[in-house]
Amino acid sequence: MKVLYLRAPSGLDDAYPDFVKAIEGRFPFEVYDPDRPPEEQFEGVEVVIDPGGAVGTRPLIDAGLAAGVKLWQVTTNGTDHVDVAYILEQGLLLANSPGRLSAVPLAEHVVLLILHFAKNLDHNRVVGWQRMLGEELAGKVLGLIGFGASAREVARRAWPLGMRIMAVDVMEFPQAELDEFHVEYLGGPEQLDHILPEVDYLSLHVHLNATTRHMIDRRVLRLMKPTAVLLNVARGELIDEEALLEALQQDWIKGVGLDVFEQEPLPADHPLLQLDNVILTPHSSGLTPDTPRRRMEAAVANVERIANGLPPGDLVTTLVR
Repeated sequence: MKVLYLRAPSGLDDAYPDFVKAIEGRFPFEVYDPDRPPEEQFEGVEVVIDPGGAVGTRPLIDAGLAAGVKLWQVTTNGTDHVDVAYILEQGLLLANSPGRLSAVPLAEHVVLLILHFAKNLDHNRVVGWQRMLGEELAGKVLGLIGFGASAREVARRAWPLGMRIMAVDVMEFPQAELDEFHVEYLGGPEQLDHILPEVDYLSLHVHLNATTRHMIDRRVLRLMKPTAVLLNVARGELIDEEALLEALQQDWIKGVGLDVFEQEPLPADHPLLQLDNVILTPHSSGLTPDTPRRRMEAAVANVERIANGLPPGDLVTTLVR
């Protein structure tokens, strides 16, 4: 049993020490050297660890296929930067890091953004003693687009604050699950227009794919209340940023809290940085010391399953959620 950990030309990623701690003494592994021919490095490899999923090019995937690799393990939840179609077309098993492993820090970040806007924290100033009027969250409507792991953790934290929960998802869920998270309404994607005029805070929790790219466009933004706030800790391209800028500049909505962007890093001259009704963080909402540890432990758990002849968990089986 041999594992190959992919290293980008720029060097090892920050989560590598967590991988070493999770696998050391359990299975032999090597680090891929981009300066050496790939064929010899893949010989005998059964599992490839692709940190972030961004290192695995088609030549590397082909080398893995030729060597008989059984599993291509990506260490992030999002797969928009992974050549999913090619991997699946070749019949190679692909697994990602399940969303539940970073759901709690993402949810805490969303709640932080909600409170930031509700209490006008950017505008409170002791100097001059100019007091700002905040708002109570009790009775406010939180809309969740997507009802996966991170959205559920947001709901779990928002309901004790008195917020009402409405959600949209491509899947249906048993009423018992909806009751557990106090969801008063769940609709399919075609029901998005139904909840938009109702929500005070709209939070995005879906994967990026051809269906969801720019799902938040001018039409959607125009349907939101002028007092509503948009929140995104998922993927930047879910939002049409040109339309968002127009919405913010013309007060179609109250504001936006973003942790992800269409272009990352965000350019220093980006117009979003010039607006005072935005809160921006550098794609860090899911980053805690425990997140990469949990992800690498899950990756090594899949290595163990392969070693024991068991099917791996958290398989990616389609391009669309």
